[in-house]
Amino acid sequence: MKRLICLVIIGALVVPIFPSEAQLATFPANLMQSSSSLSSPANSALMKVSIADDYVLGPGDKMDAHLVVGENAMVLDYSLIINPEGLIYFDNIGNVALSGLTLKQARAKINKAIKNIYKERFDLLLTVSEPKLINIYITGQIDQPGLYMAYDGTRIADILKLVGVAKGGSDLSEYVYVKRNDSKGEFREERFKLLDLFAERDGKQNILLKNGDIISVPSIKSYVYIYGEVSRSGTYGYVPGQSLSDYINIAGGPTSRASLGSVTITRIESGKPKVFKVDVSEIMQRGIKNNDLEIYAGDVISVPGNFFYFSDFASFANTILLALTLYNTVKK
Repeated sequence: MKRLICLVIIGALVVPIFPSEAQLATFPANLMQSSSSLSSPANSALMKVSIADDYVLGPGDKMDAHLVVGENAMVLDYSLIINPEGLIYFDNIGNVALSGLTLKQARAKINKAIKNIYKERFDLLLTVSEPKLINIYITGQIDQPGLYMAYDGTRIADILKLVGVAKGGSDLSEYVYVKRNDSKGEFREERFKLLDLFAERDGKQNILLKNGDIISVPSIKSYVYIYGEVSRSGTYGYVPGQSLSDYINIAGGPTSRASLGSVTITRIESGKPKVFKVDVSEIMQRGIKNNDLEIYAGDVISVPGNFFYFSDFASFANTILLALTLYNTVKK
């Protein structure tokens, strides 16, 4: 009897590490929705951006200046912000107009001004610590259309992923449209193919957004569902001609606990579900494309987890030790 009780206790400890069928069958909610609303009317779409030397400065940009002067290495650090007039105040120099200059041009201008103050050799490091905010209008097939605030330097693919386009059911074979106010005050429209943006096939397509841009997202057409052990489970737009490995890659690739040898595709044929089992490890790790099935609209892709996967040895050891402790306790 004690032996039976011990087996039940050990089973209760081990079973929770196995995902239930109900968990596997549940379609995850979209994970790429926009952030919660700020106190302003706009939603937040703030993310880290890369600031290059050709970044154009303007009011609201926060900057850090690190100045090392002379052989005695006098070190001066400044936190600067470009005010609404396009100026910063730099100690011993005064107001410096930086709005409209690139970061590289701003460094050159401040260097020139410092030369009039310090006769010793000096080194200046000038960086943008926090870019200014821009307003982006997003309409069409997203969960929360409307006004978004983003950092200047944000690219279109980044904000589309953030607001849920890649996981919101939009057809990736469609185009996204961007209206932009040109130098003449007229709105001009450009289009960019969603698949090229998300697959990063053409870097020129992934444009930097500008203040006042209006993005129109295409409507839902057909779906493919991906869930289980991929980085971004959810609903994806159907793109004719795409294969199983294409969709797994669009979903961010498999996680470390994915069991790639047991991936399934569930497809409705003649009104009945038909399940295809595919060894994706041969496709994605060995490049064997023979079994890389074409995906059709409505297909459900399931990437199961490895039931005996532990994130680290410690979690595995703790589970075993706890089970043994309970076993010995009951045995006594």
